[in-house]
Amino acid sequence: ESWAELFLLNAIQWCMPIETSACTLFSLNEHCSSVNNSGIFKPGQLAQDLRVLNDTLCRFKSVMVDPAEFACMKAIVLFRSEARGLKDPVQIENLQDQAQVMLAQHSRTQFPGQIARFGRLLLMLPLLRIINSHKIESIYFQKTIGNTPMEKVLCDMYKN
Repeated sequence: ESWAELFLLNAIQWCMPIETSACTLFSLNEHCSSVNNSGIFKPGQLAQDLRVLNDTLCRFKSVMVDPAEFACMKAIVLFRSEARGLKDPVQIENLQDQAQVMLAQHSRTQFPGQIARFGRLLLMLPLLRIINSHKIESIYFQKTIGNTPMEKVLCDMYKN
């Protein structure tokens, strides 16, 4: 369920050292031809969605999220006890709690002058959900997987 958020966190992390204007991952020119025929986007919607993604990248850059923080944020996104079909939601909740504690400790020790950093990092996670997973799929994976849902692709990969 959280594949799109994890994809965006990884994409943002790898775009961090690149000048924002040079990062084609969130560029309209890069994606215009690949999604025009998908039927998901209304005219102008693709540009707006890519602008939102670029703004999210800029937000992460402005906070200067470090690799350890990215790792903790990925764990927080991945370990959601409310996800469907879990066999042991309590264990998943404990793992998410551990990731949050690690993020808080890291923020406190590595950035002692930024007392609100931990909260700011947590509040950045909902930015990853502004663009829904179907649109992320169309923008970045339509050419590769066609109309196959990403959830099915991922499940099939893990089954084999």
